[in-house]
Amino acid sequence: MKYFDNKQRKLINSWHDLSLKSEDAYMAFMAEWIAFNAICYHLYFEKATRERANIDTKKSKLEQIRQEHSRKPEVIAEHAKVSFTLEKWNIDISLPQRLFISISNNYTEDHIFNEYVNDNESWYSENQSDLFEGLKKQLTKGSRHYVINMTKQNLYGEYNNVNEMANRKIIILCEDNNLETIKNVLYQIRCNIFHGEKTPGDINDDRIVKSCKQEQ
Repeated sequence: MKYFDNKQRKLINSWHDLSLKSEDAYMAFMAEWIAFNAICYHLYFEKATRERANIDTKKSKLEQIRQEHSRKPEVIAEHAKVSFTLEKWNIDISLPQRLFISISNNYTEDHIFNEYVNDNESWYSENQSDLFEGLKKQLTKGSRHYVINMTKQNLYGEYNNVNEMANRKIIILCEDNNLETIKNVLYQIRCNIFHGEKTPGDINDDRIVKSCKQEQ
């Protein structure tokens, strides 16, 4: 089991105290999230660093590949070269258009929150919070409950089926009272705030953020 040293405890408690003292729901939510993030990072950061493939857009001819192979479900490469270093794998593929992919260890933030859910979901199932119903109520649209992923808001009006939008990550459902659902919803609202998609003073945004602060 990992322990928190004095510096880490001071950092976490400072942000938590700031959240409790803040009368502004947005500042309170963000301060509480920073405290939560610090806890998850300390406990799970090693599991969040994993090998990930990335396309080098400067070296790859992506637009040509899309145009040439958009109607072909499968393409056999004419040539491929794989090179290795201690930090990275490089894969140079000819289709014949060039596709250059690198594989290296990267820190991916959402893994630390997934690990938190894995470690605590049994506890939450035995100690479910009544505050979930308050959050769910604030995210009601018709007969369903969800928050919109604002990075995909341009796609929101293209689908009438809520489940299909959820599968496409256009929305995040807030319907099952479990820890994974709460994590997904709070993380999406956090992203919407941090990426400049929620406006303090907007009635709907204020209502949602206040409800999230209570859930934290």
